[in-house]
Amino acid sequence: MIPRGLSSPDLRKRNLTGILRLIHRHGGIARNDLARMLRLTRASVTYLVNELMAEGLVAEGGLSEAAGKVGRRKIYMNIRAEAGAVLGVALDFERLQIVLTDLAGSVLAVRNLPSPAAPGLEGQAVVKILVAQLADAMAELAPIADKSRIIGAGFIVTGRVDSESGVSLREPRLWSGSLALRESLQSALGIPVAVDNNVRALALAELLLTDAKLSPPPGLLFVKYGPGVGAAWAVGGSPWPGAHFRSGELGHTLVENDGPVCSYCGRKGCLESLVSARALGHILEARGIKSASIEDMCSALEMDDPPAFAVLAQRFARAIGNAIEVCDPSVVTLYGAPFLNGLLFEEIARRVVSNERPCEIRRSALDPDLPALGGAALALDRFFLG
Repeated sequence: MIPRGLSSPDLRKRNLTGILRLIHRHGGIARNDLARMLRLTRASVTYLVNELMAEGLVAEGGLSEAAGKVGRRKIYMNIRAEAGAVLGVALDFERLQIVLTDLAGSVLAVRNLPSPAAPGLEGQAVVKILVAQLADAMAELAPIADKSRIIGAGFIVTGRVDSESGVSLREPRLWSGSLALRESLQSALGIPVAVDNNVRALALAELLLTDAKLSPPPGLLFVKYGPGVGAAWAVGGSPWPGAHFRSGELGHTLVENDGPVCSYCGRKGCLESLVSARALGHILEARGIKSASIEDMCSALEMDDPPAFAVLAQRFARAIGNAIEVCDPSVVTLYGAPFLNGLLFEEIARRVVSNERPCEIRRSALDPDLPALGGAALALDRFFLG
């Protein structure tokens, strides 16, 4: 029986999309399992899978282990990674990064360009420069992947973003007021474009492009560090934007009674105002130490000022512990160069775990030098969502 409100073509499209999405998320799945998960007959799934195979989007590959049981082994269906490509684009006030990936999320090319944003430049002027940069990059990437194979783009940016309309709602470090991004980029590039906040998109990349996709946590708190602090909640494998696209503002939760005034939220004692690159830079400059990157700053504190380093870890642990109490995630993932080396990750995890929180603290499996992977994950998710 066809659900009320759905025509036969609608139902077919929904089932095709569901199959693609499951194969993508599971990295290989058998027809019987697809039928069970979608509540379809095996014959229906076979028909739809054959259609996707004819289009070149999926292929058979790999057999299940027999495990001593009588019967046929399962044949796994996989996405044909080479069947298309996506652009991932990440913009902040330091740079514009563009990555080209295949449909499995494997990186084919990377371009790092100057940020089109500049003090005093209006939003539309920034978009004009941005479009020119992207057009040049696509032309340069043409030998790697024909434009006809690029099925979409994901554009991620710092600040508050309405992912439904593709509008940047607030990012005073890049432009004043709101800015419609998706409409301008789709018109200029001629391909579907998805737009979202950078941290939410990186949380999605963690769930889609790393081993986490094999066993997605039912609840994920994804924390990004550098140069500021951002976070995202993911429930059931999908980041949640919140009622007003403000979910995950961990950096602007209060962890001290006093401190410098935050230039973004306007309050004293928020986490970002105390641990950002700017805040650590002031601490180190007072000691005659100059460091260029946030990871170098954390290393300098670790070596030269252990008490200040302990305070840094404790402030993070306090904010994360409060977030765990409120939202009860099963996993907390820490993303950013400062967590890769040195003791910062261990010190934060030790302090949170010491409060006996019932969740796992992990390092992100994503490369912090490739933030545009968040955009690629966004484009892939939109494509497989249909």
